[in-house]
Amino acid sequence: MEAKVLFKLRFLSDLTEGPEGRPLFVLTEVQEGSPPRYLSRLVFWEEGVRFLTREEARRPRYHAPYVYFLRAPAFQEPAQLYRLDLRGGEAERLTEFAGGVLDYVLSPKGEVYLLAREERPARDRPQVYEAWPFKSDGRGRLSEGPVALFRLGEKEPLLRRYPPIKEMAFGKDGLYLVAAEDPRAQAEWRDTLYRLEGGLVPVWGGRGPIYGLDAGEEGLVFLAHAFEHGGGTEARLHFLPYGGSPRVLAEGSFLNSLNSDLRYGAYRQGPRFGPDGAVYVVRTERGEAPLYRFTLDGREERVASGTVLSFAFGEGLFLLTEDFRRGVALEGPGVFFDPNEGLFPGLPEPVQTEWESPEGHRVPGYVLVPEGEGPHPLILYIHGGPHTAFGRAMMLELYLFLRSGYGVAFCNPRGSTGYGQDYALLKDWGGADERDLLGFLDHVLARFPFDPRRVGVAGGSYGGFMVNWLTARHPDRFRAAVTDRSICNWLSFFGASDIGPRFTYLELSAKPWERPEVLWEKSPLRLVHQVRTPTLVVHSEEDHRCPIDQGETWYTALWHLGVRTRFLRVPEEGHELSRSGRPDRRLARLEAYLDWWREHLG
Repeated sequence: MEAKVLFKLRFLSDLTEGPEGRPLFVLTEVQEGSPPRYLSRLVFWEEGVRFLTREEARRPRYHAPYVYFLRAPAFQEPAQLYRLDLRGGEAERLTEFAGGVLDYVLSPKGEVYLLAREERPARDRPQVYEAWPFKSDGRGRLSEGPVALFRLGEKEPLLRRYPPIKEMAFGKDGLYLVAAEDPRAQAEWRDTLYRLEGGLVPVWGGRGPIYGLDAGEEGLVFLAHAFEHGGGTEARLHFLPYGGSPRVLAEGSFLNSLNSDLRYGAYRQGPRFGPDGAVYVVRTERGEAPLYRFTLDGREERVASGTVLSFAFGEGLFLLTEDFRRGVALEGPGVFFDPNEGLFPGLPEPVQTEWESPEGHRVPGYVLVPEGEGPHPLILYIHGGPHTAFGRAMMLELYLFLRSGYGVAFCNPRGSTGYGQDYALLKDWGGADERDLLGFLDHVLARFPFDPRRVGVAGGSYGGFMVNWLTARHPDRFRAAVTDRSICNWLSFFGASDIGPRFTYLELSAKPWERPEVLWEKSPLRLVHQVRTPTLVVHSEEDHRCPIDQGETWYTALWHLGVRTRFLRVPEEGHELSRSGRPDRRLARLEAYLDWWREHLG
């Protein structure tokens, strides 16, 4: 298996209910060319794959006899709303907004309400800002102009608003919406639930994020919290009866936060009301992401084990699932469809192992061991987040390392999701997590046929921060390193990242004007003079989550210190390069990793 397998991949996403109770979803393939690009098409499962569109389609919704979806009418043009009549004919374009359609929702009667930008921001002109954030990863500069809510077919909007509306759902008594009350609330990640009644009438919230809104016969469900524990606070599943007060049905690591590089598109994971009136939602637990069913009195039942990425109802329960050795597949009554079947033959399942810390907890993880007696070179791979996890979801990148002769150790240190609220908290970046990572590494080296003199370390985002931190704190521990979309300087990250002020404060309880010494103490740049590990730096120029100045600074410091280093600088890509970047650029990144390991680990 070579890195070019990327060009053969197919991805399933955007699962929803379709006609006759059968699943409707999006299938994405790589179109080879100069350059290669993704093509996402609408599919109906009818005893097999039936393509409904030849061109791009995403976010489908079905209301008989129509399928609605979003499509960019030309490359890099804003998306518009389309409608396909399943009785026959071509897809019909329904909107002509200069700035495109951002989202839409269907009422029980089939009315369409949509969010749109009436003007398209001019990217080549200077822009004035008076609020924050002013940019976003994957989108670039943001507009401070209002987003308009329209009922399809009407010329005038129901309202225009900034900050923009984030989510919508139709309840028995009208349309409900989620948005920040004002720019200050937006900057502090505090949302409010509103009902549309002439204008927006506040219903609940204002303390923290609200997401996953859905409406049923008896009320609304959503996930929310108020950052009670700072970064890593787990969500509460709320039920809000119409005209009543909200109550919490459950608390936990809701939604699928497992790492994978074999996804493309959108995945709705709940909470959602099922046809039985219960609430269904995915929850990350100990390296898996099962689907749960909650009754409105708080009783819970696991209805699907393993790893669920999305679900839909119909003539049964349909799921998009993942596993260690395959990407996303469709499962349901009489259905199992893996679009990449036969593409990854003979892959071994990771060996699961745990390190028992002297602090009293266990650090769960996984090991991929190459064929042969060994001792083999080993790569310690660190996930991003930090509030995500490794588990029962395939990481193609790690299997490419394995097939090239390198063992891989990857684990879930403190700060990871799925092991309870206390475990998910990480107030001491570079402290508790460092002890867990190095303890797990020693555990693996003692029990598996690896060469302790040929150990590499790699990771992206938070994982890149930890690569920088570990190679600075332990200069003789690793033979080679790859730091990808990393953080090295919290003081500059605070203002340059699209999440900088809020994320930095929630994770480190510090600001540049309040306890600035904490930000510098936790910056790997403070210790860069100690690094001796040959290091490949990977960073995308349009990364607004961990801005490229972080990678530039780390590379520049290493180079001037005389450390063996190389900089892979990727144009026109953001933080998601490794997961959804242009295929040829994803390939270049993987080949740069493999070249570095060959040069330094053998």
